[in-house]
Amino acid sequence: MVNEQLTARLSRILLQNQTGMVKEQDVRNLCSSNEEYSQIIPQLVSDFKNLGLSLIRTKFQGDRYFVVTTPGKDSRITPSMYGTMALLIATANEIGNDLDVAKMKKIFKNVWSDVESLITLEYLSLQETKGGEKIEITPIGKGAFKNIMKDLNLKTVSNL
Repeated sequence: MVNEQLTARLSRILLQNQTGMVKEQDVRNLCSSNEEYSQIIPQLVSDFKNLGLSLIRTKFQGDRYFVVTTPGKDSRITPSMYGTMALLIATANEIGNDLDVAKMKKIFKNVWSDVESLITLEYLSLQETKGGEKIEITPIGKGAFKNIMKDLNLKTVSNL
């Protein structure tokens, strides 16, 4: 039987969190066993689905996260920003997740203000590495494109 108190607590944490996400390890730590964890997750997915929301799991900087997403468009994101995000995801799908900032500034020079806005809104993240600064798509960014992310590749996007 699913621990209803824990399910309610995790739901509250996800819904009250400004970003709508939580580390998978934190969820595991709140569960008393792997069995409880394996029961809680499907229940959370079902509960959020009943509310018209989605709970997805994604990886970011070596950690797995659960992210609550809503259907439809984020009102803070312009159509141009969605297009820029789609191009960044397609680029990441093609060449890998570590997008070099210097190279991306050259490629996306005409829409760099969109990239900066996406960073501010936490759809993208800047990371310092030995090789320089990299852009990564955050769990929130991945969540916004959850239904089309696998289909985004440079060939498909360039044919639009």
